[in-house]
Amino acid sequence: MSLFHNSKQKLKNIQRTIDGLLDGDFPLSSGQNALNKLKVVFSDLELKLNRAHNLSDHAAERQLSSFVSLKIYQTLPILGFILRSTNVRNAFELLDPFQTISDSILNGNPQILLSSEWDYVPFAYPQSLEDLRNFILIGLPASEAASALLVPLAGHELGHAVWRNRQVGNGVHAALQNRCEQLYKEKIDTFKKHFPDYDPNDIIYMEIFPEAIAKSVGFANFQAEELFCDMFAYGIFGESYLYAFSYILAPGTTRSPGSKYPSYKTRITTLVDIAALEGITLPDAASLNFADETPRGLPRERFIIQMAETAVTEIKSALWKNVSDIISSGKVCRPSMNLSEKHLNDFNLGVPAHDPQCLGDILNAGWMFYRNIQQLESAPDNLSERLDRLNEMILKTIEVLEYIRRSDNGP
Repeated sequence: MSLFHNSKQKLKNIQRTIDGLLDGDFPLSSGQNALNKLKVVFSDLELKLNRAHNLSDHAAERQLSSFVSLKIYQTLPILGFILRSTNVRNAFELLDPFQTISDSILNGNPQILLSSEWDYVPFAYPQSLEDLRNFILIGLPASEAASALLVPLAGHELGHAVWRNRQVGNGVHAALQNRCEQLYKEKIDTFKKHFPDYDPNDIIYMEIFPEAIAKSVGFANFQAEELFCDMFAYGIFGESYLYAFSYILAPGTTRSPGSKYPSYKTRITTLVDIAALEGITLPDAASLNFADETPRGLPRERFIIQMAETAVTEIKSALWKNVSDIISSGKVCRPSMNLSEKHLNDFNLGVPAHDPQCLGDILNAGWMFYRNIQQLESAPDNLSERLDRLNEMILKTIEVLEYIRRSDNGP
């Protein structure tokens, strides 16, 4: 068996796959751009493989053959994502508004790809390919991908891209490191209770202390990013994010989410407190039908997580200021209750909202309408029919919003 010829065949097949996808229709050029970038990657890889073979450089040939398999392994899920982004179950009306927001707040040349996914929880695709660093891949549940009411959840996933692109985590990490070190010193007696094997005079067991701090810092970084993304989605979409969040995740489970995620109660309370500062009253976790969560894990593990949660709690104000500054500097509009109620009046008349100015206003009006008809309709089938009509009104309004934006910016 020839390793060279096997690798050549793999490259030929993956290039055929990319060419086949390029023959499809794309709602925005970002899908085609991503495919063309990947096509160049594999073409360059094939040239290097040919050169190594012609020079009889067997070590390089073996290394490149291994890299071919790795690159295909990394690429295939992304090709599937790009293919699903062309499916008509997606709400294509959302692409332009999200691209506009991304252009305003992200450095470089961001390109948005929205796709339906066979995963019930929305997520930002883990970007393992350096070649597609300026692409943002956001997946929404296939069963809900056409629902405009869940658009705010994509705002949370966009927040992850903002966190990385604006390097928010760098400053946050330093603050969390310092605070965790202080907390452990303040709680040294409690620490010793949970870690009786700790011995500051033993070269091995003395490391238990800094290792525990490092774990807390790591968990705190993950939790801070999640709260940042919640805040970002709230900053752009307002209360509609909270209702979309509840729709997908409530009632949750009775067990805490573990080390990398804040509890649902913490996430919701954080947004409730931010809204209160702006004079807005939002429902709490219980009102949104979330179950109480019980901490899990061994006592020492719970202590490490508790230290992380405490450190994150103390930087929430700084996180919100960071979010506010990013949204403000990008001149991204924030929703207004007055405009949301104005759009709601149009929806009550059964027509798309006229003169929309902000995506968040449209979604907030949509959720206000949905909550109202939930109270009025007792028959689930009737509610579903009215919700379908609401979805069409929201999507048409988003189209109007994009038309106005393009008209204001000129041809």
